[in-house]
Parts: sequence; C-alpha cells; structure tokens
Amino acid sequence: MISAWATFFIPGVYMALWAGYVPFLKARLNIGDDVLGSMILVLGIGSIISMTLAGKVANRFGCRFTVVGGNLVGMLATVGITLSDTVWMASTSLFFFGLGMGLGDVAANLQTLLVEKMSGRKLMSGFHGGWSIGGFIGALLLLFLLNTVGLSIYGSIWGTIAGLIISLFGMAPGMLSFGKDESDEKGGGSKNPLSFHPIAIIFGILAFISYLVEGGMSDWSAIFLNTEKDVPIERAVMGIMFYHIAMTIGRLAGNAVSMHVSPKRIVVTSYFLGAIALGIIIVAPHSWALASFVLLGLSLSMIVPNLFSAMGMQKVIPMTQALSTATTLGYVGVLAGPALIGYVSHSLSIIAAFTMLAGLLLISVGLSSYAYRLIK
Repeated sequence: MISAWATFFIPGVYMALWAGYVPFLKARLNIGDDVLGSMILVLGIGSIISMTLAGKVANRFGCRFTVVGGNLVGMLATVGITLSDTVWMASTSLFFFGLGMGLGDVAANLQTLLVEKMSGRKLMSGFHGGWSIGGFIGALLLLFLLNTVGLSIYGSIWGTIAGLIISLFGMAPGMLSFGKDESDEKGGGSKNPLSFHPIAIIFGILAFISYLVEGGMSDWSAIFLNTEKDVPIERAVMGIMFYHIAMTIGRLAGNAVSMHVSPKRIVVTSYFLGAIALGIIIVAPHSWALASFVLLGLSLSMIVPNLFSAMGMQKVIPMTQALSTATTLGYVGVLAGPALIGYVSHSLSIIAAFTMLAGLLLISVGLSSYAYRLIK
C-alpha cells in the first residue's frame, strides 16, 4: 500500500522541482513567455504520446515496470533540463520529462484501480493526496535548500533527484508486477475507449478547465509573483508551496466534506471560490496574493475527484468510456494550459492570462450546475 502511495508522491516532488526551476530556466536561456510556452507544450506532447501507450505497456510488462521506468525517465530528464543551455536542449529534455511523467501517471492510476478492486477499499483520493503532499514537500525542500542551506538551484535539484531515485527502487518490490484485470477482459462492451455523449464531453470540458488552471498555477505562479508582485525569485516558489499545502488539505478532507455536502454543491461552490481567489491574486498586494493561493488550492482540490466520481454515478453510458473521456480531456488541459498562458502572456500580459483563467472558472460555475442536472 505504501509503495502504491509512493507512485504518486515521488512524481509530485520532482514536478514541484520543475515548477520551481521555471523562472531560473527562463533567465538562463533569456527567453520570452512565448518561447517558454512553446517549450512547455513540447512537454505536453511527450505526455500525450506516452499516455496513449501506457495502458498497453502496463498490460504487457506490468505496473511496476511502467511506473519505475516512466518515473526514472522523468527524473533523469529533470536533471537534463537543468543542464540545458540552449532552447533545443531544454525542449528535448522537456519532451522526455513529459514522456516519463505520462507513463508513470497512467500506470500509477491503473495500479490504484487494481489495488482498490483487490482490497475492496476506496483509495484513489488518498493516493492522489500523495501527489499533493509530494508537491508541497518538493517546493518546501527546494525553498529550504536554496534559502537556508544555501545550495545552488542545481545542487538542490540534483541532490533531491538522487534521493528520489533511491526511494523509487526501494519501493519497487511492493508494486504490482501485473497491469491488467482478467475479469475486465471477459466482460465485452464497446471497443471504443472514449465516448462522445454530452455527459462525457461536458464533464470532460469541466475537467479540462480544472486541470488547465492547476497546470497554469504550477508552472506560472512563481513567474507571476516575481514579475508582477516583485517577490524575489528565491521566495516566489512560496506561492507554489502554499498552493500545494492547500491542495493536500482539501484532498485529504474531501471524503469527509462529501458526507455532508452534495457533489454538485461542492463542485459549483469550488469553481466560484476559485474564481474569487484568482481575482485576489491578480489585484491584491503580494502578501494577500500569496495567502490567496491557499484559497485557490482548497477550491481546486475537490473539483476533479468529484467530476470523476460523477462518471461512476451516471447510468447513461459505460463508466469506463465516460471516465476515459473526462480524464483524457482533463489531461489535455493540464498539458496545454501552461503553453496557452505563455502565448496570452506574450501577446497581452501575464495578468491578462490569469484573468482568462478566472473567467473560465466563472463559466464553469454555470456549466457544472447544468452538467449535474444531466446525470439525475
């Protein structure tokens, strides 16, 4: 069980290392927001490619092989990013970073589903909380090594990656050696893994928006605080840290909240509060902006788990098709979002990009209310 949890925690840590390194990479390569956005898009292309292949890889070689292999590629690529001194070198490393992240992510979720079925327990929310805890620990550790220990950004990242690789191989024996459920293969059903039914598409769009904002906050919050709020680059990572703390608390508390509040109310209210938090981040002084990352993290943390749960609640289309569609569209959001922010930031401003995200959250208030009426 600990090994399965670690498959979410470890990538959460090195994803935070990448997010904290973004402003350093931009300064080192002396590039604009548009170029940075294009480079992050390359990361997304790598992830999308690997996600389409991850299921077959896990089915053939098992979850353990796919999780370890994917995360090993992702972590070595993180080191490669810090060693890059040209846009092409950094983009190549980012492609492999996305490739590894995609493989490891899909395999980790598949392993969790198999563990849930074998144990008869609901574990997905807690395991996803491991990602948030990893993100928080990664941001906190990077902040500590930079500001307290006094290590360089390179020494901080390389040392942390070395520890993560050792931990990954230490946890590997506890991971599942297989990657498929034989009972599912006997079940028949549609061969099409996706659904184009309005329910799947609308919930997928909502997941897309949620992940788009999450991805934007992870990759651009440090730059926003540094360039727009005059927060020193070494302290700008605090926004990421506060954000991940709140995400962790929200995900761990999500099951308890859902016992007293309906999923529809949680989702609709969370979108509204998220828009309010982003508005404060945009217009308030840096101290209030930093604090508002807590409200934003709490708001976003409960949305996606409830959206995915709704795909299991509805009775109109097969659950696997609905969930696959919503998940695919969601990941497109988290991968394309940072690049989109880069283009908008270059054409207009980073404030305009964040305002766009706040507007999408407000639109989602009405769209989510309508979506839940469809599954009644």
